[in-house]
Amino acid sequence: MKRLLLLAVTVTAMTGCSAIHDLRSDNNEYDSPFYAKYLNTGSTLDAQITRTLEALREDPDSPELHNQLGAMLIDKGFPKDAEREFERAVNADRHYYPAWYNLGLVRAASDDDLGARRAFSRTVDLKPGHAAALFQLGLIEEERHHVDRAIALYAKAFAINPQLLDVRVNPRILDTDLVHMALLRNYPAAHAKRSLQLQGGPAAPRNGGGAGAAPMAPSPQPAPENIVTPAPPVTDPAVQPAPPPTGRNAEIVPVPRSSGTTSVSAPGTAQPESQTDSRGRRRRRPGSANPQTPPYGEVPVPEPSTEPPPQPAPPPPPPGE
Repeated sequence: MKRLLLLAVTVTAMTGCSAIHDLRSDNNEYDSPFYAKYLNTGSTLDAQITRTLEALREDPDSPELHNQLGAMLIDKGFPKDAEREFERAVNADRHYYPAWYNLGLVRAASDDDLGARRAFSRTVDLKPGHAAALFQLGLIEEERHHVDRAIALYAKAFAINPQLLDVRVNPRILDTDLVHMALLRNYPAAHAKRSLQLQGGPAAPRNGGGAGAAPMAPSPQPAPENIVTPAPPVTDPAVQPAPPPTGRNAEIVPVPRSSGTTSVSAPGTAQPESQTDSRGRRRRRPGSANPQTPPYGEVPVPEPSTEPPPQPAPPPPPPGE
């Protein structure tokens, strides 16, 4: 009898709580939420939260609005209220996997590994190949010391989205010590994929195709009718002046010592009659009108004389003659 009485009281209490919950639901919880009094900074985030609250007052069963409000509450610094919004999103639509993933992130941040594992698993069930959720499941398995399971999850996540290895995309890559093991597991498949030498179909014929079209030539050389004859040079080489001679045919013209150079000129080129050395002395060029002055820098060689050599004087006569 006492048990029946206790059961009746319990049912009545539950019914009353349900009625109270329904009454509160009718009053719309977004009229004055707890965090509304902090939306007075005038920032863009506060304005977005206010607009989302107004939209939820009109449509409280929208999973997209609940998920959007939860993400903004995370940025505002209210993780508990954000978790409640993600739960409302999945309650409004059990197949809305973005809210499941966000719920898993919030629960993992609050050390609720069991709740996070359930949320991430639900995300992968609804969205197979969700690389970020697979990676988060790998972190949970690694913390539980399930190494093989964690490596398998990491390998699958990295194969789907290699950008998860970038710390700028996935900062939590620094929280695992099994990345190298996951990459080694993926190496055979990755190597086989990169070593494939796939070829496309044959190229279409150039002449419009068809069964009777001529095959393409193995050489890229154009057809004879497409070869352009080279144009003649702009300047005819026959009318160009001959270049000055070089080598042994060039004439060496001495220059003053101060310059330290020797100029070369072609035979027949007019040269100045004289030159001035570093001391101001004039030097005639070779072959000038004064043959007695040797060229500058050359040793003068005396020419043979045509006059007879002087005869010696006769000896004086002996005394007494």
